[in-house]
Amino acid sequence: MQKVMQEIMSKWINVKGVIRYIMDRQNSDGGYTFCQGTDSSAEDTYYAIEILKALNVEPKFKERTIQFLKGLQNSDGSFDSVKVAYYVTKALINLGSKPKKDPNQYIMSLQNSYGGFGSIEVDVEASSEIETTYLSIEILKLLNNPIESKEKIIKFILSLKNSDGSFGGRGYSKLASTWHALATLKLLGYNVFHLHETLKWIKGCEASNGGFVRNPNSLDNYILIDSIYYGVKSLEIFNEACKYPFQTVSLISKFQNRNGGFRKSIFLGISTFEDTYYAVFSLQTILKWMNKSE
Repeated sequence: MQKVMQEIMSKWINVKGVIRYIMDRQNSDGGYTFCQGTDSSAEDTYYAIEILKALNVEPKFKERTIQFLKGLQNSDGSFDSVKVAYYVTKALINLGSKPKKDPNQYIMSLQNSYGGFGSIEVDVEASSEIETTYLSIEILKLLNNPIESKEKIIKFILSLKNSDGSFGGRGYSKLASTWHALATLKLLGYNVFHLHETLKWIKGCEASNGGFVRNPNSLDNYILIDSIYYGVKSLEIFNEACKYPFQTVSLISKFQNRNGGFRKSIFLGISTFEDTYYAVFSLQTILKWMNKSE
């Protein structure tokens, strides 16, 4: 199935270029970096493994990669950040391994009195106020650890729901926050199909010429690759497809650079593993919908 999907994706993007872009940026320690000549990072290694898996490509030097990732966990089981914990845990599981120590104690130490994880007092330019909560719950689920106070966590997330149906702190609507909220609620077993206003808001963000804008009333038509990802994946949680799939996959192809990677904007920018991940997984999701409808 994945091989067939790779062939379908090749009609829209340079898949071989993506694979080459990723593989050429693996360091001798087994880790990866989007910028050749720099140290390996947990983030880029995670994105590399995810992308290669999606494209049905076996990573090289797996044991080295596993050892690199395991070396990023502190001796007490903690990590330098919840993001590093997530990148390491997810990548190791994809490689058939797991962290040296169960990070459960570290993850639970991040939970606040209101039920969420980390702080919601983040900068307005931050990706999402709910990201730390999502990452924490995902780690617990990946390692089959029990999730306590589910109802309290759900209540906290729903408290960030705005009157227009979107999610975001201080009334600021964000696609990223909305996706993180929906993904977390789904992990916790909450029936997201009751959130009719949220679905309506997401659909309102879809642009007729492809992609997703920041909010339905946005006068800014500047579309970024991560907005496409969060829009597409939010619809997927509702089992909904894009209204303009051909326009969106065509738009995604314009984000690809000559080196095979993808950039944040169609106009300019360097390739990153993160933006390449957003492009590949958005395209994969849309093409699955298109394939089903044929």
